[in-house]
Amino acid sequence: MSVPKEGWPIFSSRYPIVVEAIGGQEFLSELSNLVTNLVGFESLIVMGFEFGKPPVILYNDTTYFEDQTCDKEFLNALVLDPFYQLIRKGIKQGVYQLEDIAPDEFYSSQYYQKVYIQTGLKKEIGILVPCTDDFCIVLSLGLRSEQESNSDQITGLKNYAELIEAAVKSHFKLADTRDRTIGHQLNDIFSNFGKDFLSERECQVTQLVLQGYSTKSIAPLLDVSTETVKVYRKRIHNKLNISSQSELFSLFLEAASTVPADSDIDPLTAYFGGNKVH
Repeated sequence: MSVPKEGWPIFSSRYPIVVEAIGGQEFLSELSNLVTNLVGFESLIVMGFEFGKPPVILYNDTTYFEDQTCDKEFLNALVLDPFYQLIRKGIKQGVYQLEDIAPDEFYSSQYYQKVYIQTGLKKEIGILVPCTDDFCIVLSLGLRSEQESNSDQITGLKNYAELIEAAVKSHFKLADTRDRTIGHQLNDIFSNFGKDFLSERECQVTQLVLQGYSTKSIAPLLDVSTETVKVYRKRIHNKLNISSQSELFSLFLEAASTVPADSDIDPLTAYFGGNKVH
């Protein structure tokens, strides 16, 4: 491939160090030095997404997530992360800015207001790297200052993405696979949420609302009218005995935390003890 000029001095000086660290304990910290300097961002969080399991925080050079990594409720909430949802849709490779992939009402969603906003991030870029068919890495680059991200630097990051991905894939082939696991496992609580209480279409609407999609944006995704979506949302509220998106979000987190390990049941069934809501 041709050598792009954007970021080349940084990349050429740091990438050999990253390659040398492949398979070792210093790999992710050296990778952080490379990618954060390449785009002028302040932090890197590396997350692993494996099919049928909650997200795993593999590396974190911020103070955020220090206490949350063992918080089951917090990990459950991460299934609403836009990058995780991108992977669920089958997109497992590439460089994406959060603002380009987030649902239209993401910044007013309960996930953003109660979870994401605590990170203090003003900008986020995710590099998606598929390591195996069912295991994907997300390199989450964060910017917390008010400065605008440099488009040339982002272009440089995309230009070097192929080499960065190659190093990440090589590392996780050699690294201890136990790094991918955590103390508890959940079988896709997001997909199962509400299935015993709601219709299939109502479950689809519920999932989209939790992610931060508006009624207007849900309609074309499900190939129905906005009025139909409104009807579905009213039915969901009635069936779950809630009256707002905030209550839906709280119910999701509370119910998800009651699901036993290695269970494939609807979190609401566990939460309500098998009884109807009303």
